[in-house]
Amino acid sequence: MDTNSKGKSDVLVKVALLTFAGIFFITISSGIRNNYGIMLNAIIAHTGIPIASMSLILGVGQFVYGLVQPLFGILAAKKGNRYALVSGVFITAAGLILTPFSNSMFTLMLCLGIILPTGTGILSYGIIIGTIAPKIPAKMVISISGLVNASVGLGNILMSPLVNALIESGGFMYGMHMLAIPVIVSLPIAFFLGKNDRDKTGDVKAPAPQAAAGVAIKTLFADALKSRTYRYLMAGFFTCGFHMALVINHLPAEFVAQGFSPESAAFAFSIFGVTTIAGSVLSGIFCSKLKMKNVLGFLYGLRPLTILLFLLMPRTLASMTLFTALLGFSGASTVPPVSGTVGKIFGATSIAMLYGLVFVVHQIGAFFSAWLAGICFYLTGSYTPMWIAALTLGLFASVISFAIREQKG
Repeated sequence: MDTNSKGKSDVLVKVALLTFAGIFFITISSGIRNNYGIMLNAIIAHTGIPIASMSLILGVGQFVYGLVQPLFGILAAKKGNRYALVSGVFITAAGLILTPFSNSMFTLMLCLGIILPTGTGILSYGIIIGTIAPKIPAKMVISISGLVNASVGLGNILMSPLVNALIESGGFMYGMHMLAIPVIVSLPIAFFLGKNDRDKTGDVKAPAPQAAAGVAIKTLFADALKSRTYRYLMAGFFTCGFHMALVINHLPAEFVAQGFSPESAAFAFSIFGVTTIAGSVLSGIFCSKLKMKNVLGFLYGLRPLTILLFLLMPRTLASMTLFTALLGFSGASTVPPVSGTVGKIFGATSIAMLYGLVFVVHQIGAFFSAWLAGICFYLTGSYTPMWIAALTLGLFASVISFAIREQKG
């Protein structure tokens, strides 16, 4: 084998290992975060905390999850990606281990509302892909980022039935402590993924350019917020967060409230994972061929149509599974057109910062959804008012997405 061929082979092996490491982390972290709804009834039974209070904890967790990503992104830039990833492993494991010992609103808020979402927020897409991208050829970044983003669906395919089975077989404490095992085992992977590359002289390679090099972050955000398109993206992503938090935190409880077993909810969320992957992949393909604003508008428009069908159809296992699957298809698939539009308008080097702010707004929507849904169910015994609110917001998001101009302004 000649030197050139060996060099290409080494690069491919390196890219494959980094990609699998990224997929592993996203699968584990999203599999924990996206299955709070599967855990919800078990948490309530274990702690005795009512659903209205639990929903506030879940809402705070949604906000914390979004907030820590840009904060730890900055920390990673200062102290290194390895520091951030190792911190994420320890914090996530601590949250899983400590949560079952919580027996009051305060301690559960601390463990489930702050510690665990902080850990899963660190081990999320932004920091993971930010760790991988500088170490692989630039031409491969888009395709690898698509694979890593699509692995969010694996978190549901693999872990929804696992989480349910662990809780059913050994109780909530047993289930959470068993979930901590793969997190702890991932520590060597965090060291591998976060290690610095060195050139032939032994010097650490220079990091990738940070957002809008030479431009103050404050100025970058100020310019972005003056853009109508950026404000529309933020408003749409608020709606996206509202939708997704309702799905992952409360839809499993909707299954149980309709008389279906927790196993049925876990099965439906496995299908949710499959359609999440399909939607993410197709969204990336269509974004490369069509205007991204039209892809985004279609995806947002699909949600109210899906909710309308759900409200009109009888509550059968088939209809609820179909509803869950369609929501999965239009869920994470909004990431490519949103991040792509930000990059197209403000430049690729600005994506990390500006998409991070949009995602914080996404999680503000998630906070209100997760919190208000629990109150709604406590007061009315139904989630129907929340689905109607989600339908209305979906229509709004679709309209403003089609009105986006894919240029600055």
